[in-house]
Amino acid sequence: MSSETVKSKPSYLNIAVAAAGITVIMAVVLHFMGRVWWCKLGDYSVYIHEAWESSHTSQHLFDPYTFTHILHGVLFFWLTGLIFSKLDIQWRFLIAIGVEAAWEILENSPFIIEKYRENTASLDYFGDSIANSIGDVIACSFGFWFAYKIGWWRSLIFFVLTELMLLWWIRDSLLLNIIMLIVPLDGVKTWQMGV
Repeated sequence: MSSETVKSKPSYLNIAVAAAGITVIMAVVLHFMGRVWWCKLGDYSVYIHEAWESSHTSQHLFDPYTFTHILHGVLFFWLTGLIFSKLDIQWRFLIAIGVEAAWEILENSPFIIEKYRENTASLDYFGDSIANSIGDVIACSFGFWFAYKIGWWRSLIFFVLTELMLLWWIRDSLLLNIIMLIVPLDGVKTWQMGV
């Protein structure tokens, strides 16, 4: 291995510090956007199990939607591998964290919050707390490294099984969430609400 290769490959500690820096910048931006730090209702539980009809969803560090953010990490592992195949895995990870942090900021914009309320069964959704956005970045990080460790085919199986589990458990999933944001389907919305 040449000395140039070693110099261009950042250490895992440097990558962890950079990822933490991106997450801190995201938290500061969300704070200036008026997001609360933790649950508006004053419940400081780390995890809540409610997914629907709850003012606690997206207000704690982790909730059932954490699993969709793990899948973000798996997707970003695949996409960065396709688009940035020449980059070292650490740089691809930083790109994934940057995209996830940007999504968290966009997701908490009035436009996207209103889209969720109009197009999905999340009628009482009022955005994420900053803690929840941080938890989502942590989940994405886990998903990225998990996919890296188990490889493409096993991560595909993991992705499909997680999607199916979420559809059964909370009547939602990453792919269904994306579809409902772009093309709202009344039949799906009715099913999600359990009507």
